Amino acid sequence: MPKKIFIITGEESGDILAYKVIKNLISCNIEIKGITGNNLKKLNISGPFEAKDITFFGITDVFKNVFYIKKKINQTVEYIEKFNPDIVFSVDSPDFVFRVIEKLKFNNNVKPKFFHYVAPSIWAWREKRANKIKKLLDKIYLLFEFEKKYFDKYLIKNDFVGHPFFEVFNRNENNYNINSKIISFCPGSRDSEIKILMPIFIEIMNSLGNEYVYHFAVTQSTYENVSRHLKNLHKFKTIISSNVIQKKKYFEKSLFAIAKSGTVSLELCKSQIPFFTIYKFNWINYFFIKPFVKVKFINIINIIANKIIIPEFIQADCNSKKILNHLHFFLENKGKFRKMIIDYNFILENFSNKNTSKKIAQDLVANLN
Repeated sequence: MPKKIFIITGEESGDILAYKVIKNLISCNIEIKGITGNNLKKLNISGPFEAKDITFFGITDVFKNVFYIKKKINQTVEYIEKFNPDIVFSVDSPDFVFRVIEKLKFNNNVKPKFFHYVAPSIWAWREKRANKIKKLLDKIYLLFEFEKKYFDKYLIKNDFVGHPFFEVFNRNENNYNINSKIISFCPGSRDSEIKILMPIFIEIMNSLGNEYVYHFAVTQSTYENVSRHLKNLHKFKTIISSNVIQKKKYFEKSLFAIAKSGTVSLELCKSQIPFFTIYKFNWINYFFIKPFVKVKFINIINIIANKIIIPEFIQADCNSKKILNHLHFFLENKGKFRKMIIDYNFILENFSNKNTSKKIAQDLVANLN
């Protein structure tokens, strides 16, 4: 009788990370089900519903959908109890994942091991969550080495595995095209982010003019939304890409990018281009979250370096005027673009070339026996 693994993903980035791990298990005699996105579906993995059904942004989004979320938690728990897996392998989305695990443990109808990939950022805010995490998880896989001390402190079993985006990484800042005329924008993977950030991007385009080609890197779920914002801007040459290969192609050809804080920051680093990080909550979300945040920076490169390498424009600073002022300074001093790449490459070396996905897959198999 084959062993069983149930996967839980939420964000598109979690689906990508899970895919990289699980494709190493397809040849094994393991039955796999889960809450999946477009990438895991390529491996013919199915489950109670899709990851996009539980993707919400911020406290207000969660409040508005609290009964729906509760329903999805119950649906997930019931499915897992019927499937009866040996391991529940969850990737990111801790708020949803941990509530599922709590309910499974309370019901006590099944007793899988719980392995989680992408640590909750207790180093950034709400460190005491670690006490809860310790009760829920058998092991947590860490992307960054600096995280280890926080989980060791609470005696949570963990492995530093590196980052899967950099499993094969060779720095090549010398190939950067400082004369490129392509500018990339990354507005996020949620419609609420598109609503906030697209007007800022359009103001930047209006200021820079039609000298540049404007590339928008989006998800499949936000493609139409972004297209609607751009439909009347005929004076500009715009490109919208949702395909991973197309995004990478335009990233690598870009002069620079402006990107919502998140996993895309590391995609841009891998493409070896300079970029700015931006982020803007609605003010209600910001009011609730700000008192709990312990870190000075929002970009993971800056957090690890403990200084600004990637310029950040957060909340009140996230406006076209401030972004453009900084951008014009870089355009007048183009050498700073390449220096940014050189500086962040030193940070990338700390979590690159670790054979991450295969390492996790091997560990999951070892724990099935």
